[in-house]
Amino acid sequence: MGDATGPDSSTRPAARALRPMSTEGPPAGGVLWCPFDLAVDTIGALLNGELADHPVYDGFELQWFDDPAHGRGVLAFLSRRADGRVDYYLQRGLRVDPDGYAIGAGLGRWGEADFDVALLEVTPEGVVADVRFTDMEGRVVEVSVDDRSAGPRRTTDLLAPVSSGIEDPVSLMLVQLHGFDLLRHGDIAPQVRIDGEQVSTGVLPGGLLHRRHLVKAAAPLTVATLCRARSGPLTPVDVDDPGDVVLDAAGTGVLGCVARHDGAGAILALHPPLPALSSLGDGEQRTGSWLVDVDDAPVVGGTWSARRQADEVALALEVTRGWVPPPGQPLLVRLVTRVVPVFRTWPTTYRWSAQVLLDRGSAVMVSSWARTGKDRGAGYGRLTRSRRARRRRG
Repeated sequence: MGDATGPDSSTRPAARALRPMSTEGPPAGGVLWCPFDLAVDTIGALLNGELADHPVYDGFELQWFDDPAHGRGVLAFLSRRADGRVDYYLQRGLRVDPDGYAIGAGLGRWGEADFDVALLEVTPEGVVADVRFTDMEGRVVEVSVDDRSAGPRRTTDLLAPVSSGIEDPVSLMLVQLHGFDLLRHGDIAPQVRIDGEQVSTGVLPGGLLHRRHLVKAAAPLTVATLCRARSGPLTPVDVDDPGDVVLDAAGTGVLGCVARHDGAGAILALHPPLPALSSLGDGEQRTGSWLVDVDDAPVVGGTWSARRQADEVALALEVTRGWVPPPGQPLLVRLVTRVVPVFRTWPTTYRWSAQVLLDRGSAVMVSSWARTGKDRGAGYGRLTRSRRARRRRG
């Protein structure tokens, strides 16, 4: 960790903005609270695609888990065309928290299912999936892919725009895809069947040139969750043992926080550090910048503010810096993320705000997220819809 030179550079990892914690004793400004929180989870592998012409579902996703925290097996998503809600089917025995899956227009159905077949492998040599289960209305859903005949994959990292479609966010969810690629044209075409009928997936224009199916695969995934909405008392930071909170050299301000899980990690870095809220004078305002790294790569950032009025402090995080594609991406991914702005700009439609009530050495906070923009990824849908679907809607 180096000197705090400011986390606003698009190429500087947030870790370089954090100073080592001091052990000089309690902060001079009084009790120190950290109003921010950060959590990290991991997913073994992912397969995702749009369903262009099915009357009930408009998308699917398969996630593979194989770790002590979650167990071993498949979690399948089906997003509903009519209301945007997402139904989830867990292979029996998986331990997955539904609170982390409030995407789209919200959680639809959630429950365990018996999978007749449950296989998903995403490796440098190719992608293999074979999944079959029955949805809650009795439809048999089958997904089968194998692109290993196309040769070794050329992959990249990508911030998934999954949070772009969330209507009522409870956090800023950042899903970093490692080993990302689109399925290649090979000897076996992807098969998605519902009730025995083949369902078309979305189409990326220029298929004869790039020879890719619009079915996305990645492994592994890191899911970072910033500032989950909450209401309740704040716990004072123990200066001698601050846990995941990082303090400045004097122990009087919060430089950020860190989160780690199963080899993955995320960092929130503030510049300058957030001072002890009780040290702010009546009417005083402090501002600064912030940055979040996921697995040592800068992902999003913006500005923070804190303003005190009497015994209440108003806090805000503005997201002003969206995702910047890393250098060296394959040409196709570089073109798609440039042509479709949602990949880069969706984080800037999020804003976090909180009210902290100070009362005799204690603090109670109420916080929430709001969407500030109107784009929910519609441009991406128009680009990738199949020819058949475009004709029907036109």
